Amino acid sequence: MPRPVTYDRAKVIELAALRFWEDGFADCDVETLTHAAGVNRHSLYKAFGGKSGLFLDALDFYLDQIAAPYLALLEGGAGLDELVRYFEIAAGVVNDTGHGDIQRYDRRGCLIANTVAEMGRSEPQVSVIIDRYYDRVERAFAALIARGQAAGSIRADLDPGATGRWLLLTSQGMGISVRMGAVSADLPNIVRMALAPPLA
Repeated sequence: MPRPVTYDRAKVIELAALRFWEDGFADCDVETLTHAAGVNRHSLYKAFGGKSGLFLDALDFYLDQIAAPYLALLEGGAGLDELVRYFEIAAGVVNDTGHGDIQRYDRRGCLIANTVAEMGRSEPQVSVIIDRYYDRVERAFAALIARGQAAGSIRADLDPGATGRWLLLTSQGMGISVRMGAVSADLPNIVRMALAPPLA
C-alpha cells in the first residue's frame, strides 16, 4: 500500500524557489533542497523528478507569485508615471505600490535574470519558460508605451516595439545589478528623461 503524502506540495515548491533564488541552480544541491523544503530525497524524486523538475516548478512559482504583481503594474498602467513607478519598485526606491503585495528587490535580484546569467540556453525546458515570460513583459512594455503616447505622457517619436525591447533588457540588466549590489536609484529618473515628451 502506498505511503500517504505527508508534505504540502505547494509549500515545498515555494521553499525550494526561495533556495534556488538565493543560491542559483548549480550551487543548490539535493541535500540543501530537501533540508530547506522539508521533504526527503525519495519524495523529491518521486513527486518532482529530481532537482531539475523541482526547479521548473520553482520558476513557475516565482512567475506566478513574485513577478506577477510587477506585470500587473505594467499591464494596468496608463503611461509614463506607471512605467517609472515600475522601475522605482524594482530598484528599491519605493516599497508600496498600492498594486498588491509587491516586495522590493533585495540582494537576490531577479530569479529569471539570475537563471539566464547562469544557464544561458543550456536547458531547453527552462528556456521555454523564460522566453514566454520575456515575450509577455516585452509586449506589456510596448503596450504601455503606446498607451502613454496616446495620452501624451510619452514621446510620440518612439517605436513602441523597439522601446519595449529596450526596457526589457534594461530591467533584466538591473536585476543582475541588484544581485551585484550595484543598482542605481537614478534609473527611474533616467527612464523618465528618456521617454518624456520635450517641454513645450
